[in-house]
Amino acid sequence: MNNPAVSSALPAQKKSLMRRALGWFGWMVLVLFVLLAATFAYYRLRGPTAEQQAALALMRKDYRPAHGVNAFPLLLYWDDDLPLDRLNARMSADVEQVRKRLAAGEQSSETSTDAQPELPEAEITALCGAHRNACLAQATVHPDAVRAVLAAHAIVVRRAKAFERTDFLWNEFPPLSSPPILGAMDEQTLWLSAFALQYAEGDRLGALAATCRNLAAWRRIARGSNRLLSTVLASGNMANAIRLYADMLAGLPADAAVPEDCAQALQPVAVADVDRCAAMAGEFTAQPDLIFHVVDKEFAKATGWRLVFVKAIFDLRTSQAQTAQPYAASCTQAALARLLADERPRHQSARLFLGVVPVLPGMKGAECIANLFGCFIMQPALLPDFAKCDTNILEHATRLRLAATLLWLRHPPSGSVAQAFAHRPAELRSPNHMSGFDAQRGVLYVENLRRASSDNPDRQRLELPVASPR
Repeated sequence: MNNPAVSSALPAQKKSLMRRALGWFGWMVLVLFVLLAATFAYYRLRGPTAEQQAALALMRKDYRPAHGVNAFPLLLYWDDDLPLDRLNARMSADVEQVRKRLAAGEQSSETSTDAQPELPEAEITALCGAHRNACLAQATVHPDAVRAVLAAHAIVVRRAKAFERTDFLWNEFPPLSSPPILGAMDEQTLWLSAFALQYAEGDRLGALAATCRNLAAWRRIARGSNRLLSTVLASGNMANAIRLYADMLAGLPADAAVPEDCAQALQPVAVADVDRCAAMAGEFTAQPDLIFHVVDKEFAKATGWRLVFVKAIFDLRTSQAQTAQPYAASCTQAALARLLADERPRHQSARLFLGVVPVLPGMKGAECIANLFGCFIMQPALLPDFAKCDTNILEHATRLRLAATLLWLRHPPSGSVAQAFAHRPAELRSPNHMSGFDAQRGVLYVENLRRASSDNPDRQRLELPVASPR
């Protein structure tokens, strides 16, 4: 038999429990709202940290060399028979044309540089472009074929001397969806082929000196550019010059004097050789900083409540400073010292720099509460591969050290090549790279850091022939 008192108490208990649950839920929502509001207020009032502000200052620094000759127009208009001053004027006109188009809102970014000629495949096959590890052999065995192609591009071949006098590679064009394409690979193919032919025809010291001056120019350019791609291009062309230099050096008699140009080109690796701050700053300005400015410009059109909402979800100053951190990580004195010592800098993950730590669904970190849209639009996937960039810098320095070792080995203290290599000076060593002398093949070698990720032997290690000392 049902008890009426008990039956009537059950609904009351349920209502009481529901009120309590709703009450607790309400308090939780209130506490969460207060926490979010306090977090928002704290990060907005605090603004960028001192570390973030320092990183932004590094990325805003003007790295353009105050003096020297820019190689960019020479490499951009590579097949035009114009003196360098007129090439500079042409580039200035093209830059201004692009700026006007972008200011007018035109989507097209075409310039007169878009249809620059390229070497035909048949010509590349006849030159060092298809034989970069046997450039000298190609010119020695097939001199007529090399000579014919060089004669067809006499303008470019003559430019080798002008290129030797360049100091940096600075892209003056505004950030474009289709940036100008440099003809540097084709030019270098022609230049190295000309040097190889000069050597094969008997002017060995003159050809070696020219190759070393070319090597020195690419070395300067690699550390004086405002784009990461340009530094990689310069480093690759320098490596090709090093291969030809090594072949030429190995062919000289042991008692032959080596041109001073080679010693000048292969001075000990310095901080400047591992400093890519100018390129990092250029990349930062060209992508994330530009994106943030575009967003801020669009949001500035908002009015009323929409303006309040926009101000709540986007903080330009914090977005810029926060994103500058991973770009600036390789530019600190400590990072440069590690790179010079053949060590990778200690990077925080780009995800940590951008606060990518799950707090709430759709949020990426406590700082993002005060800058939700700023965190949303700059995903780590849009950033450069900073670890790969550091690897490229280390490989670049390693190539220079191995090339300089060849010069040192021409007059070693004593012993065999293997013994001398084992006791080479500290400035010729890359301690975190595996290197040695392969007596059976007569080559010095150094293994690349990314050798496991490539099935191309040429990318797994650099090999340079060495002549036996007296």
